[in-house]
Amino acid sequence: MSVSRRNYEQFNSMKTENSDENTEKKEDVEGHLKKLDPDKFVQSYGNYGKYQILTYILVQTLNFFYSSSMYVMSFVQLNLEKTCLYENETLSMSQTCSIEDEKHKGFRKQCGVVAGTEINITNGHTARTNLLIDFNLSCSHWFFQEFGLTIFTTAAIVAVPIMSMLADKYGRKPIIVFSAILAFLANLAASFSPNYAVFLCLRAIVGASSDTYLSVGSVATCEYISEKARAWITVVYNVAWSLGMVWTLLVTLMTDDWRWRYFIVVFPGIYAFSLWCFLPESPHWLIVKNRTEKLKKYIETANRINKKTPDFSECQQSSHHEEKHESFKALLGSKKLIWILFANGFIEMVISLVYFAISFLCAELGGDHVRAFLFSSIVEIPAGLSVLPLMMFMGRKTIVIWCLVFQTLALIAVTVFLHSYTMNLLMMLIAKIMATIIYSVHPIWANEQFPTSVRSLCFSLMNVPQSLGIIMSPYLKHIAMSPNWLPYVVIALFSFISATLAFMLNETKNTKLPTDVESLTNPTEAADLAAYCSSTSSSTVSSISKKNTKSSKKTSSNENMTKSLGTVTFSSE
Repeated sequence: MSVSRRNYEQFNSMKTENSDENTEKKEDVEGHLKKLDPDKFVQSYGNYGKYQILTYILVQTLNFFYSSSMYVMSFVQLNLEKTCLYENETLSMSQTCSIEDEKHKGFRKQCGVVAGTEINITNGHTARTNLLIDFNLSCSHWFFQEFGLTIFTTAAIVAVPIMSMLADKYGRKPIIVFSAILAFLANLAASFSPNYAVFLCLRAIVGASSDTYLSVGSVATCEYISEKARAWITVVYNVAWSLGMVWTLLVTLMTDDWRWRYFIVVFPGIYAFSLWCFLPESPHWLIVKNRTEKLKKYIETANRINKKTPDFSECQQSSHHEEKHESFKALLGSKKLIWILFANGFIEMVISLVYFAISFLCAELGGDHVRAFLFSSIVEIPAGLSVLPLMMFMGRKTIVIWCLVFQTLALIAVTVFLHSYTMNLLMMLIAKIMATIIYSVHPIWANEQFPTSVRSLCFSLMNVPQSLGIIMSPYLKHIAMSPNWLPYVVIALFSFISATLAFMLNETKNTKLPTDVESLTNPTEAADLAAYCSSTSSSTVSSISKKNTKSSKKTSSNENMTKSLGTVTFSSE
């Protein structure tokens, strides 16, 4: 009995020792995970890791649905050409249907209200084909008619900063997935709206949620992939955006029923449900927030898809930053961050104003609305593709400055060739090409300037002036100024100021992303990433010899200790 008891005690003692050893190893692994450098961690899978590129494509594809959700309004409420009929006469009237005919000044009322008068839509639209007629908005003010787009962007100004703070606190993935699904459901419901009030409410939800997944998705994309691969962000971004515009145009040719147009255009948004299964959390966010358990799952999936097991001992940072829940208060405490936010916000406002003004003014590019829209969309393809080589060989700052300068010159040239259709069209398209390039490069540049701990918040705040530019853009065609070239000069001046502000910002190419607000002024945290990127190639060549050397050195546990987590390996000597 005593022998049996002694054996049991020995077994229990061995079990306790093994348990303590496993616990110690687990703590060592988690300690290494907490000390990972986010940029080096992503870079350890190479410049173009399969898993990292896949997640980038999943997020940037959302631009297809954002583009179609925005531009569908151009085709469900086309401008109406109307006249006032009275006893076989055609009376002149204002845009709000007020009778202005000199011979009938006594009416002083709207056409259709005065007995014997009737509004005639000359371009063939009916309640079935046009939202404005269906909701009795034919004679409403132009400001109210454009409100379907205005409320889309206005709601985003309110919602995006709040949702972005939640993304900084709870993660990028849940906010992106939730907002994308909500945008899809609200879009579908909008096509069945019984009246304009319900339609506007649903458009507000669509705008708030769409800008949320676009803003948070832009932040997450910069965190998913390595610094060198960020030049490729613009490829899927522009292709998805342009395809969204073309898809909207194709649906317009399928049917003339405005409800069916809206429904079919937004239906592919069902794609949002797949993101919950396939989209991972941002590794940058997981590391900064010390979410080690989720980071382990990310590493296991990344290793399996990339068919690579990096040695993360080379990805450690010199000093470990504890988890920080930084918010708006931390942002206000940094003058440098406020300056960065202001400068980038102004640039975003100007480029969004120029880009969308030209897009919505596509009717000015030709008599056929559909053909003109297609023509203005096509120029975005070469503009978007040109971004990739530009970002590979030039800095973000250089690209933005030069494009703003050329955009300024093109807008000034529009005033010179105002009465020449061909040259006026050419200058407007050049300005749009420059705006397209800036629209692709600047969000990446801005995200690389913002700290990870408040990156979503900063990007959402930058979205406010950007949204103001979008809000102003569709109203430019309704504003009459004298002389008629003055609006172009004003926008050109704004563009020149933007170039000046861009010149005063720092270049971010080949630099690591700042982790928190303090790292903006801490030179050790803003250390150059180029050395590590160049060392990865040499370390890959010598990895086999290093592994053989390490295996021969395992003569003492005090000299070499290996900690393993599934397929994740940390080595310290």
